[in-house]
Amino acid sequence: MIERIPAYSNESMIDYCKNLLSILSQTYDTKVGRGKKAEVVKVFKYNQDQDVIDKLKNSIEHYKKLNQMKNRKVGSFEIVKYKIVIQSGNPKIEIEMIKVLDEDGEYIKFARLKDVIGYLSKYPVTFRPI
Repeated sequence: MIERIPAYSNESMIDYCKNLLSILSQTYDTKVGRGKKAEVVKVFKYNQDQDVIDKLKNSIEHYKKLNQMKNRKVGSFEIVKYKIVIQSGNPKIEIEMIKVLDEDGEYIKFARLKDVIGYLSKYPVTFRPI
C-alpha cells in the first residue's frame, strides 16, 4: 500500500493514486505482423511490475474505505471478546475486543477499550454471547 503523504486527505490520496495508475496504464497502438495479417496491439508505454499496479489498486480501495468510514456515525458498540473473572469474590468483566457499529448496525471498525471508554455510556452496548 502507498503510505499517506503528510497533509493529504483521503480524497487527495485517492486522486493521487488514480493519477499514478493512469500514468502507468497508458498504452499506445503498435502493429504486429505484416501485410493483411497485421494486427494492432496495445502496448504499455512504461514497463512496470504487476505488483506496482496491484499496490496502487489496493491503495485506492483502502483510502475509499477510510473515506466512507469518515462519513459514518457511530450507532452502538458490540463487545465481541470478553471474559468473566472472579476477583476477591466479585465478578468482573475483562473486555478484549470491541466492535464499533454505525446507526444501521453495520461494521465500522474494531476499537481498543482505552479509545472508546468515554463513549460507552453515550451509545448502546451489547455483548455477544460467549
